[in-house]
Amino acid sequence: MSAPPRPRIGLNLPLRLATAGPGAIAAWLGAVETAPVDALWTLDQLAGRVPTPEPVTLLGFAAARTTRVRLGIAVLVAPGRGPVAAAKQLASLGHLAGGRLVVGVGSGDRGLWPALRLGEWADRPGAVLDEFLTVVRRLWTEPGVTHDGPIWPCSGVTITPRPAAPPPLWVGGGSIPALRRALRLGSGWVAAGRQPTARFAELAARLPEVAAEESRPLGSFSVAKRVYLLVEPDRARAHRTIDDWFAGFYGTPDGGREATVHGDVATCAGQLAELARLGVTDLILHPLDESPRHEAAVLGELLPALAASHGAG
Repeated sequence: MSAPPRPRIGLNLPLRLATAGPGAIAAWLGAVETAPVDALWTLDQLAGRVPTPEPVTLLGFAAARTTRVRLGIAVLVAPGRGPVAAAKQLASLGHLAGGRLVVGVGSGDRGLWPALRLGEWADRPGAVLDEFLTVVRRLWTEPGVTHDGPIWPCSGVTITPRPAAPPPLWVGGGSIPALRRALRLGSGWVAAGRQPTARFAELAARLPEVAAEESRPLGSFSVAKRVYLLVEPDRARAHRTIDDWFAGFYGTPDGGREATVHGDVATCAGQLAELARLGVTDLILHPLDESPRHEAAVLGELLPALAASHGAG
């Protein structure tokens, strides 16, 4: 059996740079441009325990400092922007990025929804995403948009300039309804980093069935997976690092070991290759160790090993 197509490799901006100056960020972006990766990704977190960059602002800076890599958000917290503001911001960012922008969209922390005046919708996140995606797509392609939805009604709204080629919208989520939403309203699906490979495999196996039910061809449909990653052959040390990182970022270490690709180079390459066999077209690598030593191991050892498993040089 032939190897699956090589997935595009994305690298998440190190969270340590969220509070760094522009010089440090620019230096990292310059290194990424020459690294064996296809994309730079960042996340969106309106409020949290760990400093994170605001993604549209960051990627505007990145667009001016890079020319080759794709620029992606996984995922933009839709309720924090609303469709009109998001459509305008992302159209401008897509223009600055020269068509390199990819936007994942998700619902974010519903505990913040009352502060966003969406508290009454907290038990219906799917309806919020449906309306957000519908309005953004219309604003990118139509003048004078009138929408009578219950969350973001608008009348005769036009954003200009509209993007000549709208950025791909990938829908985040970890359920069959999320797959349906991605197939109906998006051009890809983003699985979260906290989702273990076993659960991802269950959903990926259902994707052709759900696509057929939605009458959606899968030929150009993207399947992305954020992958928490730790190249560390010492099992005890790896587990301590994972537990500490998850406790700091999510407030609990629960599920971190199951969700993180970890081990020596060969083990990690094998686990990433398994995700490719499950249909992942875009790997969003999010290293938990942001040291230069670990980055060198990822770029200089792990990625070549993964390429070799796909018959690349």
